[in-house]
Amino acid sequence: MAKKLKIDTNKKKEKWNIFGSGEGISKALLTGPRMEFFSNNQMILEGCLGIYEYNDNYLKLRLSHGALVLVGEDFDIVSFEEKTITVRGKFSSLEFCV
Repeated sequence: MAKKLKIDTNKKKEKWNIFGSGEGISKALLTGPRMEFFSNNQMILEGCLGIYEYNDNYLKLRLSHGALVLVGEDFDIVSFEEKTITVRGKFSSLEFCV
């Protein structure tokens, strides 16, 4: 029967080094806004503090660290409760402004 060759190493798995140790990550970044997109027709954003500008083709939302700009067609704000906003329309671009 053949023996299995096992090599011991003290080297960390490099694929996990991309995440870093987490020491430099602020808690605010980990609990920041959360977005869900359903195709390019609907978006749910948790962490929205308000609306800067709104019309049928342009929407600029206030976030804790900047703004989120959506461009598209036929925008409709379905709901805005506490810090969660739901927007329907046809999204063509998304931009974060810091």
